[in-house]
Formats: sequence, structure tokens, C-alpha cells
Amino acid sequence: MQYEDEVRKRISMLRFLMIFGVVLLHTPPFVPIKEVGGGTFDLIKSFFQNAAFRTTVPVLTCISGYLLFRSMLDLKPGKLALKKFCTIVVPFLFFNLLLLGAADLLENGLHVSLGEDMVPDDPRGWANAAFGLTDSPINYPLNFLRDLIMLMLVAPLFGWMLRHCPWLGLGAVLLVFMNNLDGRFLLRDVMAPVFYLGGLAAVRRWNLCALDRYALPCLALFVGLCAAVVAFRVANTNYLRMAGPFLIWPAAALLSSTAFGAWLARMSKYSFFVFVAHAPVLMATWIVYRPLAKAVPYPVYWLLAPVLTTAVLVVAYRLAMRIAPNAFSAVIATAPPRQPGADGVPLAAPSLAKAE
Repeated sequence: MQYEDEVRKRISMLRFLMIFGVVLLHTPPFVPIKEVGGGTFDLIKSFFQNAAFRTTVPVLTCISGYLLFRSMLDLKPGKLALKKFCTIVVPFLFFNLLLLGAADLLENGLHVSLGEDMVPDDPRGWANAAFGLTDSPINYPLNFLRDLIMLMLVAPLFGWMLRHCPWLGLGAVLLVFMNNLDGRFLLRDVMAPVFYLGGLAAVRRWNLCALDRYALPCLALFVGLCAAVVAFRVANTNYLRMAGPFLIWPAAALLSSTAFGAWLARMSKYSFFVFVAHAPVLMATWIVYRPLAKAVPYPVYWLLAPVLTTAVLVVAYRLAMRIAPNAFSAVIATAPPRQPGADGVPLAAPSLAKAE
């Protein structure tokens, strides 16, 4: 029970921490690693945006694989399809099409320039912007959900390999996806391997706390790898992304017994909403900031924008749960708050990020 509680708490901590990392990762403007300057701030920004938080999606994907295959949902394809339609497809469509409609109204209806090439002008572009068929959807962070949907389609196959030929299956997954033999099936090469490895940990019942004694060396190695990416201007971070989950997970043990770790775990329920809704809020902060750029130094914006974006969305979550709990819960695929119990104390239903 103590082991299960620790795993559950660590997943909750990492969900919110990784999602905040995604928000910081997407804080504009993006600077390719080859164009990063040599100033102190440039190097710090690059450390987080070009290296450290490039591992956020692999960590979340690995957790997704672990939770799915631990539940053995892959053995029930019909139930898997229904659940993932509600928990992944519905939020993907709602938040992506909502942004697409808003952008089209602003640009083509009200003639407001967003300063971005957001609204496509051809049918193929519209199909990708709306549904992410072969390219990024308009709500670009939802690439993650788009690829998760694809992984759900192959989850029964992965499950069979995990139980009958786990290591041969791992080799096949690495061969196909790391060499892009899948074409545009997945937009991120590393998602399938780390999803499979998460499943391997579940099916083989690995002790997920076995490396906790090496938490500090794992953290040091992770920081060193990220620093090397910046120092040597490494553009292809696939190997860092592959290693990330297996260094960050044990390193997170350092937070387990801290007040900060407890706070991260409590904030986990906001993670999914912050993830699906942060792109337009970040865009709004950038639009507001640009006219003020001469008066407000960019490092101030870079530090405040992800914090402000996350705070705004946490408040929005709370308000939505009060004003329209059932409708809001439906689009973010979580349980609405229960009615007060007999003692008048609200009985809040636990909320999980939509990984599992």
C-alpha cells in the first residue's frame, strides 16, 4: 500500500510539474538551438526550452503507457475505444475546433490580425488545422493528444507484444518509429518507444522505486545532459527525450516528502485543463506584451507569462466547476464535483490527467 501510494503521489506531482513545463516550453518566441545567443539569460532560457522541458511529453507518455497497460484496458478494445473517445478525442476536438473557430472569426470575420499564420487557406490545411490528420492541429500543444489517439489504435498490438515477446517488440517499435517508418502516423518519433516502455514497466511489474536511492545522481545526470545540449547546440534531442523519463522519475523522489511536492500533487487536478487551454492564453499574453516590449524587458515577460497563464487557467477551472460543472466536466473528461455530504462538506471527486 505504501508503494502504491508513493507511485500515485509521484504521478500526480509529475503531471502538474510537466504541464507547467509545457507552458514554459511554449512561451514565445521559439528560438532554434543554433540561433541561441551567448548571454546568461539566453543560455538559461535555452536550457529549459531547448533541453529540460523537451522531456515533458515523453514523461507524460511513459506514464500514459504504464497506466493503460497496468489497467489491462488494451485487452478490451471496445471499452478502450469508448473510454479514450471520451477522455482524449472529445477534449481534442472541443479545444481544437474552438480555437480554430475563434481564430477564423477574428481574422476573416472581424479582420483582426493575430500576427500568426493560423487560419489555413486550403482544404488540406483546414483538415490538418481541425483534426491534425497529417500535421499539427491549430491548437499546437494538442499534438500530444493527437498522437495519443494514434497510440490507442495500436495499444492492443503493443499489449500482445508486451505479454508474448516484450524485448523483440521493443526492438520492433524502436526500428519502426525511431526511423520514421510509420510516416505521419505519429508526429513525434519518441512517443511510441516511451509509451511501450511504460507498458513494459506495468506488464513486467518493475519496481518503480528501485532507483530512488540514486535520485541525486539521476538529477545530476539529467542536468548535465541538458547542459550539454545547450553547450554543444544539439538540435536532435531524441536521445535526451528517451532518457528523460528514466532520470526524472527517480529524481522526483526528492520531492515526495516536501511541502512543494504535496502542493504539486494537489494541483494535479488542474493539469489537463491547463494543458488543453494554455496556447490561446499564452498567445494573448504575447499580443499584450509586444507593444510594451521597449518598457518591459523580455526576461520579465518570459518569467511571468507561464505563471500568469497557469494561474488564469486554474481560476478559470474553479469558476467553470462552480458555474457549469456538468458541461465543463464533460469537455475535460473528468468527474463533476459531488454534492455536499450529510455534514455539508463538499465531496470532491478525484481528477486524473487524461493519460490513462
